[in-house]
Amino acid sequence: MDIRQLRYFVGVLEAKSLTKASVLLHVAQPALSTQIRNLERELGVKLLDRHARGIAPTRAGDRLAEHAYQLLRQVDRVRLDMSGYATAPSGDVVMSVAPSIPRSVTAAIAERCRRELPEVQLRIVERLRQQAQADRLTAGLALTFHPEKGAPFTREPLVQDELVLVGPANEGAGRAEIGLGEVFAQPLILPGRSHRIRQLVEAAALAGGHELRIACEVDSFEVIKELVERNVAKAILPIAYVWGGMEEHKFKVAKIRNPRLRRTLYMLHSSRHVRSGAIDPVCCLVRAVLFECVDRESFGWRRIGLPEVVSGDRPHDRDELEPGSAAPSPRARARGVFSLEHHP
Repeated sequence: MDIRQLRYFVGVLEAKSLTKASVLLHVAQPALSTQIRNLERELGVKLLDRHARGIAPTRAGDRLAEHAYQLLRQVDRVRLDMSGYATAPSGDVVMSVAPSIPRSVTAAIAERCRRELPEVQLRIVERLRQQAQADRLTAGLALTFHPEKGAPFTREPLVQDELVLVGPANEGAGRAEIGLGEVFAQPLILPGRSHRIRQLVEAAALAGGHELRIACEVDSFEVIKELVERNVAKAILPIAYVWGGMEEHKFKVAKIRNPRLRRTLYMLHSSRHVRSGAIDPVCCLVRAVLFECVDRESFGWRRIGLPEVVSGDRPHDRDELEPGSAAPSPRARARGVFSLEHHP
């Protein structure tokens, strides 16, 4: 058993399909199947089950996945640590960060870069509405939930963020889960229509034949949280953005089902600028911070990427919606929602 086999195994788990995994990993499907069979033969257990919806891990496969993720993260840490004994990485790196990424994550990236890469000058720009803006700022990296098509960046999907219904802590007995129809039956605090989360929510409402009831429109997540805490109305927000308030007993959160609402966080690598020697260590560091967040169950992030740069379609479950792009239909406009295509 070697690191390459573990990467292949994790890749198949994340893609839930040998065909998709072979594309993501840039490995021929027969070779990938052979590596998985060799791994099963060496360990003496069956790791994967095949069914109509794709591939799922067995109990042994789930256990191996836990070990594999830990080992692969450790390999990344070893590479980063050993890079310090070679020529120390140095140079300037500009990274654009989406405002809806929790501040604790952005701060952790900056803190670790300062500690582990002292010769690297990391500049973080917290506003990324379009990749053109990042390009004007000469950004080499970006973290965003919505990479624009045709932008001069290579996309690397890393984690998925889940949207939840957020209410005040004093509202009484909370519920662990709630159906999407029940969510839309109550007035909600949501961002404006240009916001991607609003578009995702509207797509879900249109797909389910529901009508949104808007209590108020606020683009700032911080203001939305304040309004929820004051019991103005409930809101749909990323669970990662409210997990701190949950631990401080400021909010009660219910996971949304039928369907779940998720969005994908990408790390973008500029394809227009010269790749400095500092970029790769910073990328490795960013992955390590994000995957540590995945390990916190309350954070609500799910790992979908691989420790190495991959390309291709992002995997997601059939019962999840992600925003696409389409013009609003007259019927949708009359009901106050947008008609958006979404990935199956």
